[in-house]
Amino acid sequence: MAYDKLVLHPLNPWAILHDPPLLVEALRSTGLIGDRFGWAGEIHYAPGPRFRKLVLFTFAEPQERELHVSLSETAEQPGFLGTTHAYSPRCRACREPLTDWRAQLAAWRREGLRRPWTCPKCRRAAEVSHLDWAHSGGIARYSLDLWGIRRNAAAPSAELLGILERVTYEKWNYFYDWLGASLTPPGQMRVRPGLGYSK
Repeated sequence: MAYDKLVLHPLNPWAILHDPPLLVEALRSTGLIGDRFGWAGEIHYAPGPRFRKLVLFTFAEPQERELHVSLSETAEQPGFLGTTHAYSPRCRACREPLTDWRAQLAAWRREGLRRPWTCPKCRRAAEVSHLDWAHSGGIARYSLDLWGIRRNAAAPSAELLGILERVTYEKWNYFYDWLGASLTPPGQMRVRPGLGYSK
């Protein structure tokens, strides 16, 4: 199976998933996911009947067997879910790239995940949720991963983002994690067991 994926996550890095079975049921009832199966010791889901309506492909549509979905378990603390190829996030005030983002990420972790990031140009402080990663990274406590989707090949529909917001009461964003770029190997991803349904 392909390792490229489209990763959806709450915009609020501190958000937790209060009711995972409710989210899985919503995704199944709206047709994003289908049958449950095991992959690399984790629970994944086959694409549902409306997968290609809820995920809008612009090119390079993968074969059905390459697509699958997983839901990560909520971590104790927010973490960087992006890739080693992530673009430098930009300051939303002046659009300057934060080229020292790895150092700021390390400092943010050391100082209890509450330290604002600082723009090197305008010197304004910014919370991590306000950084613009250009869909190449993100910070959150859990995510919904759509496997088998190449970088820039598809995006979540407004309907899918609306479903996620209604169920979790959080706004969502997304980024692309492509082959060889993940900071978290598939076998180490946290997936909450026992969710979903099987026929």
